Amino acid sequence: MKLKVLALGGSGDMGRMSVAILLESQNISSITVADKNLERVQHFIDMVGSDKLNAAEIDVTEHDKLVQLISSHDFVVNTVGPYYQFANPIMEATIEAEKNYIDINDDAKPTLEILEKSQKAKEAGITAVIGLGASPGVTNLMAVLACSELDEVDDLITAWGSGFAKEGKKPQYYVLPRKYYAKYKDNPLIANAATMHLFYETLETIPTFKDGKMVEIKPLTEAEPLKFPGFKDAYVVHLGHPEPVTLPRVIKANSVSNLMYLGKLTTEMVREYSQKISNKELTISEASTAFFKDSKKLRKEPDILKEYTDLPPGLCVVVTGIKNGKQKKVAIAGNRAPFGAMAGVTGVPLAIGALMIMEGKIKEKGVFTPEEVINTQENLTHFFDSYAKYCGKDLKGKDILLKKVVDL
Repeated sequence: MKLKVLALGGSGDMGRMSVAILLESQNISSITVADKNLERVQHFIDMVGSDKLNAAEIDVTEHDKLVQLISSHDFVVNTVGPYYQFANPIMEATIEAEKNYIDINDDAKPTLEILEKSQKAKEAGITAVIGLGASPGVTNLMAVLACSELDEVDDLITAWGSGFAKEGKKPQYYVLPRKYYAKYKDNPLIANAATMHLFYETLETIPTFKDGKMVEIKPLTEAEPLKFPGFKDAYVVHLGHPEPVTLPRVIKANSVSNLMYLGKLTTEMVREYSQKISNKELTISEASTAFFKDSKKLRKEPDILKEYTDLPPGLCVVVTGIKNGKQKKVAIAGNRAPFGAMAGVTGVPLAIGALMIMEGKIKEKGVFTPEEVINTQENLTHFFDSYAKYCGKDLKGKDILLKKVVDL
């Protein structure tokens, strides 16, 4: 049976990529792209030109209308951010409508709140996978692979940043941002949900897993430089992504952290805007648009380019522990990436995860994180082989994952 997919936020930056990948599937009869801004949805659909696409207008805070819309579909792909604002109401509506679900939830606290709904989801007979994007998502699955190389895990780091990875070819149905936004070039800049999420994560203490227990720390706290073998040491800070609160549920480790490497200069700019939000000088939305403009200028500076040179690839994990009685470090990074920068490394995994649920490769009922349901050799191989397809011609998962194992 072919499925009807509802892509909430499907005309947004991450959503457009996931829709492009899902359009390739023969198992999907239609995709409804739903957003509060119907005009932008229609613009996106017109640019793609696929008769599989339909448009719908929805305010996801209107519960009854959302339940009704979800109920007329078979599967929900949610890219409506920021998740600290919208994850809970959308999950509640999805459970009520009894439909399978996937998202790219990248906020730790809403992640824990959604996981508490697992029993309700199980009773509704649905599968819901949350946080299957880049970080969290690909990093979680890299962590599973890296930790499987060790008998005991001491320190597990998931990290993301400004490192380079060669990209694959543009997917057939993907609409380039510059083409999509050309129509709106004279409109006021709209705050990006990913940037709003970044600043939200800087305003309150964030959870991390240290010495076998969850602790709260100040966001943007500096950590020891990230040492990925073969690359220069990276300046890193802690951020409130979900990996430190979800990975300890399935991997026994002393410490689990999520680190960001954007370089010192960009990180200082994040701190400055975060302080302005705290001082009530700017809203999160205003800070996000201002940061976007300033960081665009900053990226052209020679000092910034120097900071970015020879960083580890943009998604990586570094794990230390014991193998056969010896101290080891296992580091894994994505040395190839899908086309589209953040949209590629986020939207492609999301679509692959959605298809794995639709095809019955993920069958568990309830709410799960990626590492809980993509943890067998068969599923991990399928996921990374599928991901590799978008990273370059004739590539397999083993071709796109750079692995380093060193004695300590």
